[in-house]
Amino acid sequence: MENFKIDKTIFKAQTFEEAELDKRFPKEMSIGDRLREAWWLICMAYGIDYTSPPKMDKHFFSARKHSG
Repeated sequence: MENFKIDKTIFKAQTFEEAELDKRFPKEMSIGDRLREAWWLICMAYGIDYTSPPKMDKHFFSARKHSG
């Protein structure tokens, strides 16, 4: 297994005001557009096809009533 190191040169210390101005999504962008862009970023990060995501395998989880 490879040992990954964090690239600390990318990030910088900011005040709350600077961080507020440097948001990923602008306020004018609609919620739907934000969700689509966030889904695209998730797909790129995990190597998922944007148009046809894999189905969830529901055999790993089960639900039952709590006895008590």
